[in-house]
Amino acid sequence: MARGNPVELATRSFSTQKGATVFFKTMLNRYTPGDRVSNEDSFDLLALLERHTEYAAKIGCGVSHFEVMMTVHGTQCFRILRIDGSGTDFSYPNCISQRAPSRKEEVSQAFRNVVRFDLYKARDDFFAKNSDVAGFVTCAVTGKRISHEQAHMDHRPPMTFEVIVTTYLASNGLSLESVPLTTGQDDQVSPEITDQALAESFRTYHSAVATLDMVESSINLSQSSRNRIKKGRLVL
Repeated sequence: MARGNPVELATRSFSTQKGATVFFKTMLNRYTPGDRVSNEDSFDLLALLERHTEYAAKIGCGVSHFEVMMTVHGTQCFRILRIDGSGTDFSYPNCISQRAPSRKEEVSQAFRNVVRFDLYKARDDFFAKNSDVAGFVTCAVTGKRISHEQAHMDHRPPMTFEVIVTTYLASNGLSLESVPLTTGQDDQVSPEITDQALAESFRTYHSAVATLDMVESSINLSQSSRNRIKKGRLVL
């Protein structure tokens, strides 16, 4: 579905996917982790949830209410609380685009999950060594002074995270389909590698080849698409 296509919900309509994305992102950012979503906003979330590619599994026995939770990556997302007390996260971008994550995206998310604590430690160590008296460091891309909350560890090209995953799989004779993942589980914000030996092997490889830069989070996100491997350059 193209981003220019309209998004029709039971509660409201958007002329483009971008408009719907801005609306629900703004809604999400009005809350902090642990907050219960208001009844007014819940009507829109229920209408949006109907578009989810795993709608039946997400609602289960029925929705009691919504809340906001923190993900393992330090971002926020919406969470469903079911009437039986169980719950699960859901992706509002999935609902808007009606596109489930590709296998490549799931594998990349799972491997990033493996090294997330290493990235957190690298960020903390950098701040401990380089921050000024106000607790700020310099973004490697813009030269701006940024706080701990604004900072992300970015993989310096040419060994971007996608390249690291791709070369690791290729050097070990693995395909995307052969990586064992947990998927579709309640409160699983991102897939996880089920083979711990494989996870540790990747973590060791990542540590050996990754060169990390401290960058502002918004810069890190904007660069991610530019640094993707172009189709046809390397296929697994």
